[in-house]
Amino acid sequence: MLLWTDSTWTACGVSASDGVLVALSGGADSVALLLELIGLQKDGRISRLEAAHLHHAIRGAEADADAEFVRALCKRLDVPLVSERIDVPRIAEETGVSLELAARNARYAFLERVRADRDLDCIATGHHRDDQAETLLLHLLRGSGTDGLACMRLRSGRLIRPLLYTDRASILAYLGEIGQDFCTDSTNFETDATRNRVRLNVLPVLETVNPNVKRALSDAARHIAEDADYLNRLADEAEKNCGANREKLTALPRPVRLRVLKRMLPYTDFTGADLDRLDTLLSGNTGDAATLKNGVIAWLDANDLRIGVEESGPFSVPLPREGSVKLPHGVLTAERVDRAAIPCKGTDAFIDADRLVGETYVRNPAPGDRFTPLGMRGTKLLSDYLTDRKVPRFERTMPVVCDGAGIVFVAGHTVDERMRVTADSTDILHYHYEED
Repeated sequence: MLLWTDSTWTACGVSASDGVLVALSGGADSVALLLELIGLQKDGRISRLEAAHLHHAIRGAEADADAEFVRALCKRLDVPLVSERIDVPRIAEETGVSLELAARNARYAFLERVRADRDLDCIATGHHRDDQAETLLLHLLRGSGTDGLACMRLRSGRLIRPLLYTDRASILAYLGEIGQDFCTDSTNFETDATRNRVRLNVLPVLETVNPNVKRALSDAARHIAEDADYLNRLADEAEKNCGANREKLTALPRPVRLRVLKRMLPYTDFTGADLDRLDTLLSGNTGDAATLKNGVIAWLDANDLRIGVEESGPFSVPLPREGSVKLPHGVLTAERVDRAAIPCKGTDAFIDADRLVGETYVRNPAPGDRFTPLGMRGTKLLSDYLTDRKVPRFERTMPVVCDGAGIVFVAGHTVDERMRVTADSTDILHYHYEED
């Protein structure tokens, strides 16, 4: 190995029995990577080596020439190759994302599909030190935390980046010494893409301050990664010990707490604002809530921080005397039975059907709802009843069965006293609510 050290390769976590797929664009970085990995295969340090090339349908004849170059190179080196063409501009237009992002997404999806189809263990990409420096600047501009500023790793899941600590100049020198040619992507010199502007405009200015700025930025990312890994290990332990308990979460140091909160979110495209809202909410009072993105709501109950998807809007559907109705979050079934039983949980109820007034229907709770809970005298606000039972405000979306006289059954809780089954009841209905 000329372009990376033994310790770097060890950190990539590849064993002698592993098969490696090279992401081969035809550029200098991927060609140098391929040649180095061929050497490892000859030395018995990997078992199989194959290559994959994706034509993005962006650069016309230039991209056609790259695909042909890669095909000829792999044939000469006796490396199995999978090559495909994907219309990335069409995908970008249809999905509304940038051409740069559409190409990246298509490329990684293609590489993973080929890896799985060819039964290989990992994917090697040609990312190097200069790429890492650009990535750190881009993440700084986005206001990333330490996890983001850690940037690329030598190994991320099935991706390995053996050249990550090697600079571009060393790669070009290596190829020059052995007389190996490569392709040049002309779009790398256009300033439409943000990364290109950083490479072509920002880094040259920074080099006037520190000629070794790329190494310095890459080293900074490595140091930040070590700190981030340590904090994440603390968060692993805290997550096990705290769960969603408000008091325990609040007692954590903020860098650890934010990591635990991040893991509680049901989506990955979170922002710093999402985490700040959650962190602020923790110091609130029972019943307080925060609206997050993607229809997600966080709220506080007596003991825990709760996070869930915002419920759907109001609904009201007819309920037959016998049969089932599909509701936004479950199914309610009504059936006639010969006798009542003591329900083992609130999702079941038995009522005297002779006491029903008019047609029955199911809706969600409404402001001002009043009823007489089974076993009580006088009416009570449904909201007060749920408060007494310590039901969080954002869990109060249970179906409510009603008739012409009012509430019949609050699913998950109880029936109205007027619907009580007695020894004289002859027409008995059994309600059962099954959540999705």
